[in-house]
Amino acid sequence: MRGHRLFPLWLAIVWIVVYIVAIGVGDTLSLSIGRENSATAVVVLALSVGLVLYLGATSRLREYGVRAPRPADYRTCLFYLPLLVMACLQYAKGLDGDLDTVAIALVVLLMVGVGFAEELIFRGFLYRAIAHRSGVRRAVVISGVTFGLGHVVNLARGYTGLDQILQVVVAIAVGIVLALLVAVTGSIMPGVVFHVLFNISGSLTADDRTTEVYVAVAVLVICAAYSAHLVRQLRHRRTVTP
Repeated sequence: MRGHRLFPLWLAIVWIVVYIVAIGVGDTLSLSIGRENSATAVVVLALSVGLVLYLGATSRLREYGVRAPRPADYRTCLFYLPLLVMACLQYAKGLDGDLDTVAIALVVLLMVGVGFAEELIFRGFLYRAIAHRSGVRRAVVISGVTFGLGHVVNLARGYTGLDQILQVVVAIAVGIVLALLVAVTGSIMPGVVFHVLFNISGSLTADDRTTEVYVAVAVLVICAAYSAHLVRQLRHRRTVTP
């Protein structure tokens, strides 16, 4: 408890490292098994459960945004419709016909774990640590940029060239939007749901470079407009701080 209170930023950094290592271990085990995402899904889900148990044991789930948004937040956040649109855009690429039922199930399980763990670590631990120390504005920017740059580790998962650049740029924009949502609502759960759906749609769809670029541009435009709306909301109401 004492270490948790005195070193919130340190704690966030530790969990980021733990998460990256967990993904690496899971991918290595999946490769040895011969089924992509098989072990990674289990490892990340186990990590997510561990995070919940860790916070639950110290009664800090709500402090880190693990709670439903308030009814008033839906209207303030445009009923989260921009998030839904972004999550569905990737289906414009068409479904990947090479995926079997097991592969689809593993993708869904993996993305449930990834969505929750990443939102809790980046929009829970990291955002709140920076907000306590430097204020909401810096917390939004730094947590969003860190989240995006963190996707560089996907180079180890086979991402190269334009794919990696697009993912990092989009992830930074999305990370800033999700941090703004936490600043407005105090809840990471809308971001968790979006993150899961967005990752699933990206993983189940076909590789189409041209359509992927168009989708990325559309996501960036939506992120810019939604961010502007959320910033206005922050200026007209008391900021929800951790």
